[in-house]
Amino acid sequence: MKRRTWTGVVIAVSAVSALLTAMACSSSSQGTPAVTVGGGAGGQCATSPGTYPIANCVPYPPDAQACQSPTLACPTSPCTTSSPCLAMGADNSSASTASLRIRKLNVTAPPPLATAFVQKAVIDQGINLHNQCGEAGDGTFNWLIQFDPTTHEVTTGGAAPTNDPFGQGYCFVDTSIEGLAVKRVTVGTTMNADGSFTSDVLPKLYVPIFIAATQMNAMGKSVIVLPLTNAKVENVTLSENNNCIGNYNADAINQVAGSTCYDDPTQCVRWTTAGSLGGYITLAEADQVFVPQLSESLCVLLTGGAQVDTSNPNEKTCKKDSSGKILSKGDFCSTSQKAGGCQDSFWLAATFAASAAKIVPAYADSCKGMPIGGSSDAGGQ
Repeated sequence: MKRRTWTGVVIAVSAVSALLTAMACSSSSQGTPAVTVGGGAGGQCATSPGTYPIANCVPYPPDAQACQSPTLACPTSPCTTSSPCLAMGADNSSASTASLRIRKLNVTAPPPLATAFVQKAVIDQGINLHNQCGEAGDGTFNWLIQFDPTTHEVTTGGAAPTNDPFGQGYCFVDTSIEGLAVKRVTVGTTMNADGSFTSDVLPKLYVPIFIAATQMNAMGKSVIVLPLTNAKVENVTLSENNNCIGNYNADAINQVAGSTCYDDPTQCVRWTTAGSLGGYITLAEADQVFVPQLSESLCVLLTGGAQVDTSNPNEKTCKKDSSGKILSKGDFCSTSQKAGGCQDSFWLAATFAASAAKIVPAYADSCKGMPIGGSSDAGGQ
């Protein structure tokens, strides 16, 4: 199996050693009050393997949140300012299907990926829009969700970046990337007593993550695929008009510079989440995801470099026994579907917020993704 580059996931990380330290250490301090999204003292988001975080959790005791009204109003154009979740120029209130894009993804497990540093420099940087709505991200990590209130089905998958998310909109990637069928997945849902919904299991969900255009000249056009197995979304609450999952908190802004708003997530959350997700990634698959800036695989990062094969110093992988089985252990078992056990996997969990966005049917190359080394119109911001 070919190795997939993890270039898109490490965009905007200027210090390779800092990223290595942040991702390899599950509990060491990064100089912020909350070391991990879910691990802050008294936080509600702590997630053990196989479980899902509270959909609207915060990484500290709720009564400790210190939100102050901003001195300057955050420039949120062209998002819909009146929308509680800054809808992206779309309105689902009269639509047959609610179409949304994730605006905030708080990873709560595994610990190496839940550090405050990785959350800000990697995840937020990819999800945040590119110089729009007060955000200064890359807009390269686009996770879409559609809910059909008639059939009670939910569809999810990734989208390629677009230069015009408000006019052109997004479309689900539907292509083969290094032999993997990267496309949207549709499953049924169950309505909960509180009005939220929980999806059925998505047996396999391949999430494409693209690289920012500013990096392409030096690093080449690339897309990596994050393979989640037996994934599910839980306790997702849609607003009455179907435009929001969670909401935007303007009081979280403590600094505005030009068209960009800044916040301190250790003091006040900018996005209140209203849904959680979880699934596992096997160590075998993680060892096929290569992080070029660190010259090692995702498996090495997840396991903290406990047992590393350094026979190729430029492509360090997890050490294997004579039968090819990875020696390092994860926190989840793919065969028993429980924590511990065979320990051949790591459990990935997160909470999320999303807002109404334009999702269009597949067309041209913008929905086909961007095979490694190939060219496409889906370039990004």
